[in-house]
Amino acid sequence: MAFRVGEASMHHSQWCGGRGQAARWRKAALLLSLLPSLAWTNDLPADAPLARDEDEDAAPPPRPRQFGWALAEVTAINLAVWGFDRYVLNKDFARVGLDAWRTNLRTGFVWDQDDFSTNQFAHPYHGSTYFNAARDHGFGYWGALGFTLVGSIQWELFAENHLPSFNDLINTTVGGWAQGEVIYRLSSMMLDQRATGTERVAREVTAGLLNPVRGFNRVVRGDAWRSAPNPKDWQPPVFASLARAGYLNIDAGPPLNQFFAELDLRYGDALRFPVDAPFDAFNLGVQFTTGEGRLISRAEIRGALAMLPLENGGNERVLLGAFQHFDYNDTQAYELGGQSIGAGLMYRYLAPQGRELRLALHLRGVVLAGITSEYAERVGRDYDYGPGLAFSFDVSYGRWPWEYLKLQAGTTWLHTLNGADGNHLVHEGTLLLDVPLFANVGLGASFTFFERNSFFRDFDTVSRGIPQARVFLSVH
Repeated sequence: MAFRVGEASMHHSQWCGGRGQAARWRKAALLLSLLPSLAWTNDLPADAPLARDEDEDAAPPPRPRQFGWALAEVTAINLAVWGFDRYVLNKDFARVGLDAWRTNLRTGFVWDQDDFSTNQFAHPYHGSTYFNAARDHGFGYWGALGFTLVGSIQWELFAENHLPSFNDLINTTVGGWAQGEVIYRLSSMMLDQRATGTERVAREVTAGLLNPVRGFNRVVRGDAWRSAPNPKDWQPPVFASLARAGYLNIDAGPPLNQFFAELDLRYGDALRFPVDAPFDAFNLGVQFTTGEGRLISRAEIRGALAMLPLENGGNERVLLGAFQHFDYNDTQAYELGGQSIGAGLMYRYLAPQGRELRLALHLRGVVLAGITSEYAERVGRDYDYGPGLAFSFDVSYGRWPWEYLKLQAGTTWLHTLNGADGNHLVHEGTLLLDVPLFANVGLGASFTFFERNSFFRDFDTVSRGIPQARVFLSVH
């Protein structure tokens, strides 16, 4: 389903327009909370506005930056989570005091042994709460970055009797930036300060579930029931969602057959609309599976930080941009996920009948990533940690946001800083076909091949190839 917003209104367009377990389930619940809200939106008639038309002059001024309140709320978040761990869950790691603080400060940062999903998914979500505390007190994307770092440092040094962790600091901070801005933008879409009655309650509750920090603040300030104009940046120029559900086979030794559901959100479109602020355009993808022992097996975010037009004439457009990436893959076959920043070259050719060809090249510097390793047990994990470089290419043909045919390929090189010394070279490729059946329903299939070559210093080289096949119905 795709929606186009103009003059602060959104309309349908037919085609375009341990400690970690609870946190993981909370995050999954928040992602699932989007589904009914998007379905509720899609039930409106094609010309029904999702947000009421307002004069541009009626938009409220930006919320003033409140440094003290933002820092206080970041600290309060840590106190609340620590208090819950200590006095409700009675967790041993939360038993802190002067001795633990002194040890943490004197010893400094180390690498921890938490499981992959805790480090690569739950910790970034924790960081997103710090980020949104700053966003909701008047700071933009850039201004909120420092508060996320401060919140992570507070937690690592003072909220646990475990030694502070390098990987937690990076994942919570950098991953929190990406998750936090996506959560803030999506919760803004849910809100309408001119709505009343049941609609207002539904919008405020949905936004609060998606962004608990913001929802709490809106109740405390009285914004949750106060009538006011909507800020102009609460709605993107275009928004689309698509869902796929079907059968998934992963051939990793014994084949793993399971069902999957996938939700993809397209917020804005850098190839058609300006990117004036970070994440004015982003893609979010989440995959849920039944046979992995965990609800979420894949999540990825690609957000545009800034864009520079290189060519904008006739039916063609070329852009050079800076992007932030968040990647998370956690299956029984392999683990790979991390935070990265990079540059991208994007191309769009508008063909007859509204169809289009799109290409994208991305070169990324991987700040830190975790990857499956057969010999990482010496550090107490089943994956290595390290920085690296990544290159990816994708080409698609379709009618935005429906991609009838799509090819993606990429290579990632990682150098191990903690784990089994060596380097990892990963190749990935996906071919997807999604054919329209009727209205907004499609039938499709995809094939993915994942290859990891791990060159260890003290062990034999390991090479693994893992194919995946999917058959699905899609709703656009």
